Amino acid sequence: MLAAALALVAAALAAYHGLLENGFVNYDDDLCITDVPEVQAGLTLNGVGWAFTSFQCANWFPLTRLSWMLDAELHGLSPRAFHATSLALHVANALLALLAFTRLTGSRGVGAFAAGVFALHPLHVESVAWAAARKDVLSGFFWMLALLAYERWVRRGTSLWRGAAVTFFFVLGLLSKPILVTLPCVLLLLDVWPLRRLQAEGGRGWDAARVRRALLEKAGLFAIAALFGVLVLVAQNAGGAVTSLERYPLGVRVANALVAYATYLRRAFLPTDLAVFYPHPGDSLAAARVAAAAALLLAISALAFWQRWRRPQLAVGWAWWLVTLAPAIGIVQVGQAALADRYTYLAQSGLMLALAATAAPLAARSRATRIGAGALATAALLALGAATFAQVRTWRSSETLFEQALRVTQRNHVAHVNLGLVHLERHELDLAGSHLMEALRIAPASATAHGLLGNVRLEQARTAEALHEFELALRIEPAKTRWLAGLAAAQLAAGREPDAIASLERALELEPASGLFHAHLGRALANQGRLEAALVQLDAAVALEPANAEFVALRARLLHRAGRAREAIAAYREALALGSQAADVLNNLAWLLATSGLGGPGAAAEAVTLAEQAVSALGERDAGALDTLAVAYAAAGRRKDAASAAARALARAEADGNRALAAQIRERLARDPREAPAAAR
Repeated sequence: MLAAALALVAAALAAYHGLLENGFVNYDDDLCITDVPEVQAGLTLNGVGWAFTSFQCANWFPLTRLSWMLDAELHGLSPRAFHATSLALHVANALLALLAFTRLTGSRGVGAFAAGVFALHPLHVESVAWAAARKDVLSGFFWMLALLAYERWVRRGTSLWRGAAVTFFFVLGLLSKPILVTLPCVLLLLDVWPLRRLQAEGGRGWDAARVRRALLEKAGLFAIAALFGVLVLVAQNAGGAVTSLERYPLGVRVANALVAYATYLRRAFLPTDLAVFYPHPGDSLAAARVAAAAALLLAISALAFWQRWRRPQLAVGWAWWLVTLAPAIGIVQVGQAALADRYTYLAQSGLMLALAATAAPLAARSRATRIGAGALATAALLALGAATFAQVRTWRSSETLFEQALRVTQRNHVAHVNLGLVHLERHELDLAGSHLMEALRIAPASATAHGLLGNVRLEQARTAEALHEFELALRIEPAKTRWLAGLAAAQLAAGREPDAIASLERALELEPASGLFHAHLGRALANQGRLEAALVQLDAAVALEPANAEFVALRARLLHRAGRAREAIAAYREALALGSQAADVLNNLAWLLATSGLGGPGAAAEAVTLAEQAVSALGERDAGALDTLAVAYAAAGRRKDAASAAARALARAEADGNRALAAQIRERLARDPREAPAAAR
């Protein structure tokens, strides 16, 4: 067993080599982890409360949230750390699977092969390599512990504490991901095989009394599963993730479920063409394809039923697979995907365990068959490991992930949207626009595609088009604050400050604790000259996010414009202490320290340092920064340096055609370079 465990760990680590070099992706990693303040803050008392009360990401998995928060507490938002934790959990799950499957079947070979497939199958890469899918590997950890605890409970005596251990691990698994609601059904299947608790005396048929007892034993587990099932439906409805019957009628859902089952089965043995997102086909599935899938499932079910007494493992493994996939098969449609690789993380083990147990007696017939079976098993595991090694690399970045999705799927608007976001963040606006327009050709009702295209058009200074796209996004998602903020930005760019203020006020009604929306509203009010009202909004933004250097810097600028020099100096200093590198913050603070007389001892020297940093950042081509440097030198008594800087500032101002600044510099040179107006740079 030790040798098998060591080999399993080595194989898993080799297959997942390179995972720690992968980054976060822009598909749920941002919504669940990197853009979530509670996760960013690490483990805090408020964060723990949030983890248990939030339906963020349209689901309820508090233990998974706590695991993300622990990673952030220990390592910050390091993708390497998040991936290392997920990989460690997957390796631990493989070891627990080895122990559980060996104990359940009594066969080291069966346990080792089934655990090897679990560790190395490429369908499981999504659950391991996707930080947002931590819930799969974490819930899998408790699933395996529950199987082990149940086996001990049955074979070593149904003691209270062993039964409590099964319930405890079950609840922890549900708190990690509610997909574990199927565990009581799987435990009941294990009673059929390999535990053989339900058979009548003589070995053929089931004993009704034993069946009733087994069901009663699990009544509490079924009740817990029902409770968590209700909770997850509430969470998904609250997050708008449950798709209506109008969009996908029941017949469409059943057809897709049949084809999805057949696809999962094919990929269990031929795992090719894997993608992070498979578009739902809607009503486009050919009747022949649906019929073929149904016929395949019925044929295998009939075979398993026929062999239920002679080879009960086939019926158990098949039922395990069917039942464990059922909550995510699409009868209750969540999101827009037809199926997902991650849903196989726990389901596939039943199939592999059954097949390995069926093949084991055949392989043991002779030395030659044992050698042949061992060679075949090794070759299969090597092939799976190689496929996993390659699949890990498709998760290297958002770009590699969704380019792969476009290669292996058709009409994938989600892939186009996310590639559009990749190029938008790189400021590759033409490419971003191309992907987003293709997404809208495929899915005209995609609010995300309209909203992101609005951002692209705004950056391209195509303001009218930006306004149109944001308005379309809001027609589809009228309560989406992200599109309200985008609309406000476009309205500001169009000179429609009153409309922008109204949009931001609406966004704040929907999300009053958003520091960003308070800051945007403050900026819009300032554009109207309503500085005191703008400062109220900036005060709120800073109160909500006191460590946000951008908000503090904006507040300092507004204080400066309002003539509140002492407060502006303090705010500029705070922004710099928080890490602001904005050149205008350096320049404006230098100006105030050199001219206001409010900076305290050493203000002149500090002004010189700041002004030199501003000129270094902006270069000699910024007349205003050179002028501030001249004033700072003069305040520090460095007359020659002041005169030199003033001359350079004058030359630059004249070259730029800035007559007003050139006139001010000439006047100051004629008097005293320290004399200057109090206006902000």
